[in-house]
Amino acid sequence: MGSDSETFAVDGRRSTAVDTRPYSAADKRLTAILDSLLIGAVIIDPARHRIVYVNAEAAAMINSPVADMLGNVCHQFICPVATGQCPITDLHQDIDHSELCALNHAGEKIPILKTVKKIQFAGREHLLETFMDISAVKEKERLQGVLEMAGAASHHVGQPLQILLTGIEYLNRNPSEKQHHDMAAEMLKATNKLKTIIHRIQNITQYATEEYVQGQRIVDIEKASLR
Repeated sequence: MGSDSETFAVDGRRSTAVDTRPYSAADKRLTAILDSLLIGAVIIDPARHRIVYVNAEAAAMINSPVADMLGNVCHQFICPVATGQCPITDLHQDIDHSELCALNHAGEKIPILKTVKKIQFAGREHLLETFMDISAVKEKERLQGVLEMAGAASHHVGQPLQILLTGIEYLNRNPSEKQHHDMAAEMLKATNKLKTIIHRIQNITQYATEEYVQGQRIVDIEKASLR
């Protein structure tokens, strides 16, 4: 950790240059704009992959003071990729509103929507990374998946389960051996159907849904478990 001649520190929620070298008017305008954003923004020195600027939103998202982030190598600090595997400088990929992950101060992954652009900063090329925390969106998606699975289980398991319950009640009320035999056969069929449904749920390997009632969708257990 530490700072160099291109590092920025923060004063409250505003960033200010800590070195004595004069920055261009364009650099100052850029940092002023980034300071006002409600999304995270960092500037990376691509030659050394060191963080030279962090806005307050990024620091809050990472849950680390700005001063503790400045000067650090971004690999395995705020970015989960390994050294030598940078999507921009090593793999030459474009990142434009891409769903990726950032690391917070505790090393936990945060789902983000990230864009990286090459900019001129402090007299040479740097990487401007802007990102938005989409944890709430992902949580909603996971909840939707749970609801769809619960709906599918209720739909598919409910019918054979009702047969079993009806059969038990019927057997209690009807002492006839012939009636017992017929109902036992139906209950066995329902039990086998439940066994098949449970097996398919345990072997789901893909996402597939089907229409249910009132415009809702539930997991299509049969299609989702096909290999």
